[in-house]
Amino acid sequence: MSKEQRQEQEREAMRNLILATVGELVAEKGIKKLSIRKIAERMGYSAGIIYHYFQGKEDIVEQLLQQGYQELMGGLTAGLDMALSEESAEVRFSRSLSQFIRLTTAAGSQYRNVMLNDSPSVLSHTAVLHKGAALERNAISMLCSSLRHFSGMAACHEEEIELTAQIIWSAAFGLIVRLTVEKNLPEEQKEALITRHIAAMLLIAGSRAKGGTADGG
Repeated sequence: MSKEQRQEQEREAMRNLILATVGELVAEKGIKKLSIRKIAERMGYSAGIIYHYFQGKEDIVEQLLQQGYQELMGGLTAGLDMALSEESAEVRFSRSLSQFIRLTTAAGSQYRNVMLNDSPSVLSHTAVLHKGAALERNAISMLCSSLRHFSGMAACHEEEIELTAQIIWSAAFGLIVRLTVEKNLPEEQKEALITRHIAAMLLIAGSRAKGGTADGG
């Protein structure tokens, strides 16, 4: 290994250490209370060291979001790659939603604090309820892909499919928030809630696939 390669590895290791520390602080206090000083204090370094690897707080938050999102989507993709062609739309949808809830719940308060942050820089990565979100957010895109395979959904406009995916995602996020807040729930209760949530979302997806509308049409 050359000197340059070793230096690059050391640099990457320090960047990852900083991001891991930031993840801990975000989980404990939220993004709004994050500062370079607090990061440096937690690590036992000077603030100047942090600036040597990142331009500032916004740069660190952006890198943290990108890293977390890539890990989340990687986990989801791995969970959905198994024999999809031989499974029904309902099974694919259930696995996708279950995997999403379990992965994000495992992320705990860090995920919650990031997703509930309303700063423009964070929303540029996390906003999912706007028109066209399916083209920008993998989670919505994957839900839309699942919904298209439901019987009758192929006849729906892309806008309606996206709206349905956004409603399902929002409902899942509400459950995720409560599961990460109510940490002492018995595992059997947690599993029952996730199972019932998925069943309810299947009803919504099936209803939309049959052409149901908000006014009952």
